[in-house]
Amino acid sequence: MKLVSTVFEVEPKHAAAFRAAALANAFAVERADPACRGVAIAEDPEAPGFFLTSALYANDDVASSPEAEEAGRIFEETVRPIVKHRLVRFVELG
Repeated sequence: MKLVSTVFEVEPKHAAAFRAAALANAFAVERADPACRGVAIAEDPEAPGFFLTSALYANDDVASSPEAEEAGRIFEETVRPIVKHRLVRFVELG
């Protein structure tokens, strides 16, 4: 299994737009990618604009379906102008 964990920082004024894009992407990936076991999105209540997203995959094929790839492309295009910082980690699980 593979866990993809990403910390995002956006300007607090863009938090609602980022949240909406992240939720739309999570729903699309969970529906379209048979390897995806779930997506979690957390927002730091004490630091507006800081988000953590985590996606768990059954194998190394992250975004293995065309629909999941398209959802990821749309997400990237949507949030690129508002993301100040991003840190991605890939973790192999048992």
